[in-house]
Amino acid sequence: MSHSQSIQLKRSHLALAVTLACISSTAFSAGMDRSRQDIKAFFNEGTYAEATVVTVKTDISGYQNDVSIGDKKVGASEGKDYVEGDTIENITKDPYTFIRYGVKADVNDNVSVGIFYDEPWGANVAYQGKNNFVSDTEQQVQPIPGLIRPIEKVNPHVKEGDEIANTNVNLHTETWTGLVGYKKNGFQVFGGPVLQKAKAELHLRGNAYGALTGYDAVANSDAAMGWAAGVAYSKPEIKLNAALTYHSSIEHEIPIAERVPLLNDDPKAGGLGAITKGMVGNAPGVDKEQVAESTHREMKVKTPQSINLNLQSGLSAKHQLLGMLDVRWVPWSDMELVPPSYNAVTRLKTKDNKGLPILSYDKDQWTVEAGIAKRFNEKLAGSLQVGWDSGAGDPVSSLGPVNGYYSVGGGLKYNVTPEWALSAGAKYLMFGDATAELPDGSVVGKFEDNDGFVAGVKVSYQSVD
Repeated sequence: MSHSQSIQLKRSHLALAVTLACISSTAFSAGMDRSRQDIKAFFNEGTYAEATVVTVKTDISGYQNDVSIGDKKVGASEGKDYVEGDTIENITKDPYTFIRYGVKADVNDNVSVGIFYDEPWGANVAYQGKNNFVSDTEQQVQPIPGLIRPIEKVNPHVKEGDEIANTNVNLHTETWTGLVGYKKNGFQVFGGPVLQKAKAELHLRGNAYGALTGYDAVANSDAAMGWAAGVAYSKPEIKLNAALTYHSSIEHEIPIAERVPLLNDDPKAGGLGAITKGMVGNAPGVDKEQVAESTHREMKVKTPQSINLNLQSGLSAKHQLLGMLDVRWVPWSDMELVPPSYNAVTRLKTKDNKGLPILSYDKDQWTVEAGIAKRFNEKLAGSLQVGWDSGAGDPVSSLGPVNGYYSVGGGLKYNVTPEWALSAGAKYLMFGDATAELPDGSVVGKFEDNDGFVAGVKVSYQSVD
């Protein structure tokens, strides 16, 4: 018996294993990576459709920085000084859920088409309790260098009862990817357009953010175009499938409304606003006419490009085993969020015309996941997987203080009929410890010994003539 015959698997066996891999590989990753832009469904034979619901529950907690200036504790240290302070409760208390669905079909022996919906990038963080990231009228904050006196209370320009009390961020994206593939002699090239919608909301509170506490930003939904393309190779007799997929970066010009209470020039607000507005207006590269407490402008932002490598191969016909390896690269170091009014105020500190972003990353993300799947009988199969995510640098932003993870997970698939199947998967995540800092490098806290749990359910349909 030849080598290819010794590890041959039936088509139905392969379908069982591949579906399981798609469920449990969906996870919480570095930066704002949620779904890993998985398009493995496009490589299924015949007509194929799927819908997946994924829920992520994480526990990300830590300790605030209680460095003192004189006899006052402040929420952020100049430089890297850190004194462990009070506990910061889980900033991801509420689980988040996202969906994916798609359909593909073979036009003929050579041409395939498909369309897929995804929610690839996102963030949901909300501080709570009593700490440096929640408003408290007794907190002291550091002044922006050059102000004649410090701000005595957090967010003094917002009327009592009219403010959001806690630091929180919500970012959401949606994409629709259309693909056309041409295959011959085992090789396939594929590609197509990607439509992406993005929106975000951000609120900074507490003395950790110094004079910028009370800052609000709402970025309305914006749609922009990108593209995806790749190459694939398959060898059915040994169930070998390999695919290399590139997703382009997508640039948005998002309408953004910002509010900086520090710039309120109403004399009843304490008299600092007019002084600060004049200082910001004279900062390098700032348009004086654009300096105001509330502004409506546009912000340019690029969601990152990415490359996915997906490999799978039959391992044993006797034991009905399939092996899988997924590798992903995302250059987060190329991405910055730079709201214009926030950036203008930060130029008082940087003393240049560049200022600071509100969110950025130091390193690129690498994710590696390996697994094995086994068919138990005609209807049931299972899989196990382990994974590693490099994270996007440490220290990290206080809006997402996680430094990569290790993971272990698995799943089951049950064929209800020859065409219809139900899959379920779960994964446990062990996050790397992270130091949280502001864009200027000031340390505001440390987050340690955190973990998370991911669970997903998928319904799929496949028909092969």
